[in-house]
Amino acid sequence: MKTRFFILSLFFVLQACANPGDTSPEDEADPSAAPDFTLETLDHGTFRLAAQRGKVVYIYFVGFNCPPCIAASPEVEKDIVQVYDAGKLTVIGVDVWDGTIGQLANFKIQTGVTFPLGLTGSGVGALYGATVDYSVLINKKGQKVYENSGANISLLKQKIDELLKE
Repeated sequence: MKTRFFILSLFFVLQACANPGDTSPEDEADPSAAPDFTLETLDHGTFRLAAQRGKVVYIYFVGFNCPPCIAASPEVEKDIVQVYDAGKLTVIGVDVWDGTIGQLANFKIQTGVTFPLGLTGSGVGALYGATVDYSVLINKKGQKVYENSGANISLLKQKIDELLKE
């Protein structure tokens, strides 16, 4: 009798472990989902990542006085911002060095960029594990699909073209 009880109890315990309840894929967090954030921008606007759903988003993490960022930003402007339809691709620079408005304005003047520059972005950088001169691409569904140090323009354009076709 004890053996039957033990086997029956073991069966129910195993069943309970095998079926953790009613969870559907929609209920579980998407591991590739890009962390949402909101930043004030240099032009006194607000940028919220979640508001960009349906567009491809390129986040370029910069430092207001970072030499590689200053060198790469004009290329980002000329070869990405000026080439792609703003209705399909959003580009934002995020200052992870938390520079002042004046320092970031100087970065904008030095580089000639027209894309928004997010102020006090060190927290966003931490969310993404990003340092300066770091690129992240997010697809139309809000999933982080590419990240790499630097702004490799040809590779970024290839990835953006692929994402825009989805």
